[in-house]
Amino acid sequence: MPIIVGEVGWPTDGDKNANVNYALRFYKALLQRLAGNKGTPLRPGYIEVYLFGLIDEDFKSIAPGKFERHWGIFRYDGQPKFPMDLSGQQEEDKYLVGAQNVKYLPAKWCMLRPDAKDLSKLAKNIDYACTFGDCTALGYGSSCNSLDANGNASFAFNMYFQIQNQGRLSCNFEGLAVLTDQNISQSNCNFTIQIAPTSSSSSSSPSSSYFLAALTLLLLLFLL
Repeated sequence: MPIIVGEVGWPTDGDKNANVNYALRFYKALLQRLAGNKGTPLRPGYIEVYLFGLIDEDFKSIAPGKFERHWGIFRYDGQPKFPMDLSGQQEEDKYLVGAQNVKYLPAKWCMLRPDAKDLSKLAKNIDYACTFGDCTALGYGSSCNSLDANGNASFAFNMYFQIQNQGRLSCNFEGLAVLTDQNISQSNCNFTIQIAPTSSSSSSSPSSSYFLAALTLLLLLFLL
């Protein structure tokens, strides 16, 4: 009886055990084993395996865990997260071909005002931002877990601002936020810039740009 593995992968954020280094180690060992047709001790030989997943999904339910949005081997913008050899036969891994000619929104970020005085409304505004934006990278052991309280607020505000396609009124939060043209990313914590919407996606959901990036990657992988 043939064995087919429907989904297998390793998340890269949203949990203390979800990071790029662990994912790279997992995929490297998996692909090398698959290339050798070793199978399992009980069922040696060829096994058909489907990797999960292609690209991160920032609107996916996080009921099972915050890592659920970070299974992709490509980032939200179609760029590879780490080098990997899909054939499992090369001694040195290389980065997969990422999405080409990706257009981003202008280089500006939304952050907590340095001179904010009344912080009594900060908690509810962070909750609001994280309800509609993806704040899973702020979780325990995640890539942005080391931010201080001000950094957490800025991260939440920026994620909302970007998912709203940098709308004019989306960086206010009752006067607590301000725009900056200085990249406020810190260490391993990336404050992202949204993909520029196309004419067809500007009137649809914010995830349309991610779908287009994923579609581009699928076409590239078929051509490799």
